[in-house]
Amino acid sequence: MEENLLKKHIGARIKSFRKQNNMTQNDFCEIINLEQNNLSNIENGKTFPDIKTLCAMFESAKINPNFLLGFLNNNENDKYSNIDFELLNIIIDMPTKTKEKLKDFLVSLNK
Repeated sequence: MEENLLKKHIGARIKSFRKQNNMTQNDFCEIINLEQNNLSNIENGKTFPDIKTLCAMFESAKINPNFLLGFLNNNENDKYSNIDFELLNIIIDMPTKTKEKLKDFLVSLNK
């Protein structure tokens, strides 16, 4: 997998985990002892988390390593492009009702 896609994928997974657990970036940063601007860069696919940050995510924040990195064992994910991760980042921030409407709309387009 190309490096920029890998950064975007990991960032999107971290953001997804944080949102699923109703945490702001600041909340999450307190748990993993990281500056907010560094988390923002990671979530936006600009940088990789360093090993210390990854360990804090696994141990302190209880992110399952398979959730964060399990896709590496699956060559199917090589088909994802930058637009896929951009869409994922947009969708993550949507309210649940909006996601449901979007899902219905996308299903109707795919028929």
